[in-house]
Amino acid sequence: MKKSFSIIFAATIGMLVFTNQSYANPSMLPPSLDSTDALYVSTDLVAIIDHSTNKADVVNVTTNKVVNLTNDAHTILDLNVMKNPQKIVLLKKSNGNAITKTVFTYAGEQISKTEIPLKAAADKIKWVAPTGKVNERIMVQFGDSFNLYQYPWNKPSVSFNAKINDTEYESVNVQGWDFVGYPYLAIKYQAQGIMSDDFFVRTINLFHHNEKMFKDFNADIKLKFNGANLALYTSYIYQPAPANAKRPVSGDSQNVFRLMNVATGSAPTSIKQAFKEEGNLSGWKTDFINNQVFVGDVLEQTWSLFSQEGTQILKDQEWPENGKSKFLNYNPTTKTAYFLDYSAGEVSVIANPIH
Repeated sequence: MKKSFSIIFAATIGMLVFTNQSYANPSMLPPSLDSTDALYVSTDLVAIIDHSTNKADVVNVTTNKVVNLTNDAHTILDLNVMKNPQKIVLLKKSNGNAITKTVFTYAGEQISKTEIPLKAAADKIKWVAPTGKVNERIMVQFGDSFNLYQYPWNKPSVSFNAKINDTEYESVNVQGWDFVGYPYLAIKYQAQGIMSDDFFVRTINLFHHNEKMFKDFNADIKLKFNGANLALYTSYIYQPAPANAKRPVSGDSQNVFRLMNVATGSAPTSIKQAFKEEGNLSGWKTDFINNQVFVGDVLEQTWSLFSQEGTQILKDQEWPENGKSKFLNYNPTTKTAYFLDYSAGEVSVIANPIH
């Protein structure tokens, strides 16, 4: 299959990664790759959060040992992997709007457990680690309202109204967001029109009160802060659509990943690739973990890997389980790629040697 690549290089800084889930009660469903987030912990360890089963685990990819971090039915709200000191911080819903914060070692051993008496209602939250003289903080989203809290959690220190009124669409709603530290907030919107959905991203400097809007997306996106930059990556499965609906054109080069400078709005790194539309299942899936960009071709059941600067590491590798697995990490020292497999109804890691 012919693929085209367009790569721009840029230097970037390290990443603190975490995920988030709604306050809503999780449904009792089997584990699902589509509802699972993976977070790099260390060379051999990955944290896995399956929101459909409301489970968080630390998995050793070389031994397949799984350590569960959740021992009750309270909803997982956020999981944060700290690099210095090395800790895993898990936030879960408690009574009312209160939050339980449990701290673990990388091996999954519990260090502490405390309750944060947050009184504000929330759809989603994100916890931010303390730095220097600044205490830990929690960003709370409820509808279009964003409020940043810190101890004693009584009232927000910063507030932002994210509502957008755009007459071009029937509705514009907050669908996702990321926040790893003051002052930058990134918000993903879904704009619904007649027979079409558009996605765009808004970045806000909460201190200077300036912002930027990016609307040049033709597929659903995910966003994740990466130091001073914002990673934006797309996935899309081709399916029948009305003739006038916006959708990626098969065979055209698709912008699957870009790393944007939040301050300037420029994208020093961009990865593009073309995909065929054929049969019942085609398109692409992109993941970003441990500064590695995974791009999977759904039709060909192959995958390629890039650095966050856009350098190609691997090309057209066979996708384990015919594409029904989730990329976790690639170890260049052992030349082994690791994938999550749920085919047996539980966590299992596939070690895929690269020759």
